Amino acid sequence: MAAKRINQRTSAAPPTRVRRGNVQDQQALRQSALDAAMRLFQAHGLAGVTMRAVATEVGVSAMALYRYFPNKAGLLRGLWEFAITELHGVINAAIARPGLSARQRLRAAIDAFLGYYETRPDYYRLIFMTEQTYLESVESRWNEAPIYREVLQTAHALTRDVALEIGGAPERTRLASDLRMALSTGYLHARLINIRYPWVDLAALRVQAIEQIATAAENCLLDRG
Repeated sequence: MAAKRINQRTSAAPPTRVRRGNVQDQQALRQSALDAAMRLFQAHGLAGVTMRAVATEVGVSAMALYRYFPNKAGLLRGLWEFAITELHGVINAAIARPGLSARQRLRAAIDAFLGYYETRPDYYRLIFMTEQTYLESVESRWNEAPIYREVLQTAHALTRDVALEIGGAPERTRLASDLRMALSTGYLHARLINIRYPWVDLAALRVQAIEQIATAAENCLLDRG
């Protein structure tokens, strides 16, 4: 599903020849490689995403692909950064609706976060279940990426706003944000991975999960356990 979304955004086919110094050709080839990597990931899992397989899909040599991605970890990092950037936009749109209190924006952010991965389960697996690939990267660590820091800053700023609105402790902002992330990913793992469990009403469960996650964060800010 995620790959289709990327392909819809970048419909241009990769150039048959990347002209030296042509930025448009380079960007088209890089995007085509990311599209191919996601298709392979969806079809064959992490093991199916190799530099050689991606190069074959795109129609270039493996050596040519190494000019854009230093290794497999770098290729997956490209997908990761695309997803995080898209997620950030989704959350920002959700909390920017006029007239929302800080507490309402908190619930809107949780709803947007869960909804993003519920409709993109392949990205959930890629981002939260392939940690070893980032440790192998020759680039900077993934949690040092500017977009990742920006997402965290947005989350912490929102949590601090909630603390101020409810009379909580702003110094507990980071702890409350961490708790929200832990509970949110816990719900997503149960929803997307534990498919054998006989869930009785997933829609009702989702509503309760959002409220319980938000309430837990608020209680953390109020130091109620």
